[in-house]
Amino acid sequence: MENLLYIFLSGIALTTGTNYLWLGVIKKRSFTDVLFGLFASAAGVYYLLTSLEGVPRLVILFFATIMFVLFPWYFAYESDFIKRKLLWVITFLGFGYYFWSALSAYTEIPQLTLVFSYGVYVLSAIYALGSTHNLRLLKKEPVGPFIAVTIYYIVCILEEIAYNAFGLSLPWRRIINFYYLDLFPVVLISFKIFLMAYSQLQKTRLEGSIAIYQNNLNVILNQAERYVLTLDVKGEILFANPFFINAVSPKTKIKHANFLDLLSETDRGVFQKEVLDAKGFTGKVIASHNGADHPITVSWSFVKLKDDAARNIMHITLFGADISDQKETELSLIQAYEELEVMKNKLEAENLQLRNESSFQGSRGRLVGASPNFNYVLNRIEDVAPLDVPVLLEGETGVGKELFASAIHEKSNRSTKPYIKVNCSAIPENLLESELFGFEKGAFTGADKLKRGMFELADGGTLFLDEIGDLPMSLQPKLLRALQEGEIKRLGAEKTMKVDIRLIAATNLSLQKQVEIGEFRSDLFYRLNVFPITIPPLRKRKSDIPRLINSFIKTFNEKYDKQITEISGSLMKDLTDYSWPGNIRQLRNIIERAVITTSGSILKLADPLPFTEKEDSRPAKDKSGLKSLGTLEDFERGHITRVLEYCDWRISGKKGAAEILNLPASTLRSKMKKLGITSPAKS
Repeated sequence: MENLLYIFLSGIALTTGTNYLWLGVIKKRSFTDVLFGLFASAAGVYYLLTSLEGVPRLVILFFATIMFVLFPWYFAYESDFIKRKLLWVITFLGFGYYFWSALSAYTEIPQLTLVFSYGVYVLSAIYALGSTHNLRLLKKEPVGPFIAVTIYYIVCILEEIAYNAFGLSLPWRRIINFYYLDLFPVVLISFKIFLMAYSQLQKTRLEGSIAIYQNNLNVILNQAERYVLTLDVKGEILFANPFFINAVSPKTKIKHANFLDLLSETDRGVFQKEVLDAKGFTGKVIASHNGADHPITVSWSFVKLKDDAARNIMHITLFGADISDQKETELSLIQAYEELEVMKNKLEAENLQLRNESSFQGSRGRLVGASPNFNYVLNRIEDVAPLDVPVLLEGETGVGKELFASAIHEKSNRSTKPYIKVNCSAIPENLLESELFGFEKGAFTGADKLKRGMFELADGGTLFLDEIGDLPMSLQPKLLRALQEGEIKRLGAEKTMKVDIRLIAATNLSLQKQVEIGEFRSDLFYRLNVFPITIPPLRKRKSDIPRLINSFIKTFNEKYDKQITEISGSLMKDLTDYSWPGNIRQLRNIIERAVITTSGSILKLADPLPFTEKEDSRPAKDKSGLKSLGTLEDFERGHITRVLEYCDWRISGKKGAAEILNLPASTLRSKMKKLGITSPAKS
């Protein structure tokens, strides 16, 4: 009879364990299901092995150990009462009992098995009490079955300890001679099955209530004087109230039609992007429809509803209001304003074109713009280009200083002579001198032949030194001599040589500030600062942005064999209103990426524009009338520090700070040195 009972218990435990392992592992419902499935499966194997004859005791004991060790783990995750240290202590004691039992034949202290087993019993009972109390506080599910299981477990533990230690037993042991603590897993499994049935009953009742509520809701929605629809994730209409049907197409079958087919062609892509493909669960969108009598414009609000497992979007509910009249008035005002702006821009452009077009045909192929700030720079270039004086181009990173330098050279009397460009921050400090001034054969190890420097190569023409602010202090005297005396000296040479160059320098730093902090020689600064030209950032020449965008689209259409011919007004406005901290370089990169990823004829951005501080977030003026802002150097230091912290102080490589800041790694290191930025590890 005892063996039959164990076989029966084994069937219940294995069936239940398999079911919960399937829910936890395959369906990935919860880790609690995995733990309970392992617990029940271990109990099933234990019962099955106990019913068989000839099975080694240690094999049976192994599964019994797993069963009693998993019990507190399951209770912990079921009740959210997770004390990992205590759980690992129970686990250690459980397997300690098993291994000590295995070695008991070879040790003189077999009584330690009782210490391990009683430790597991007592700590598991304490943990069960704590878990049950926490479950009662959380009110997750009916706590009664867990209290009953805990009480049964404690009573069986006390009876087991009394029987083993003192030979006492409760009357039930005389009915059937087996360990009643073995029934504990089946008791827990039975209560778990009861809870599953209870949950299913509650779910059935709830579904009935939802059906009644949904019927009542449909009656209300059918009477509402607002457009109400329910779509699936592909846009198929699952429900539409009569108000929408009568407004759009009373003679057409709306249900199961695709909502996108009811939109105007221009709004289908917008609705697809902002509603169906959007990651957000709520939002608004304005769309035009071909109404029953006339086109209508509707302001839609949408809510996305998930499935029972809260994983996938099942339905999208739309609520709409007709705003055709307001939209028509708004469009009329916008059209009138745009016509005025077009006329104004046309007059300004014609005026600026007459002033600059004739004298800058060569450069205008690359320099695009017609804003006042842009034309001011062109006028400055026209003034200085024919003169053999140094020019200092100042401006933020990405404003196109190199193109303006090229324009100066093309307009100069040296346009047919060499034009050499050098980026002072891109060349390591120990190589920069040899790059600029050259070296003699044998000047240093590895100098196996003579090399002419950039000054020699530019002789008779123009030398453009970009990032002049990063020029090391050790080279500044040599540069000053080359400018003042027209003489240079190769590394390892004994004599100087004459060179005739016209120097154009560019920097995104304030050289005046660099002089004040001792990072730049004042005499070299005054020599370079004969004719300074400040290149305006893109945010100060917003009227040039559409021209630049169209120019870039044309360039990249040819490069990538694209046929992009249009850009939406809203996107053009967004691009024009954006502050462009990376200036033209950033704009060019974003347009190039957009051209690559756009599949049709209308340009679409690959990614949203990066966030920048809005104008209204600037600090207010203080009492003295001056803005309470830091210096450009302070802002640059703070921004670089924030990017470095985001990258865990990684400068180069993929996802390094240099890549995010769109700077060469050497330039970034140089800026960090000048701004006094050091990593926490070094400090």
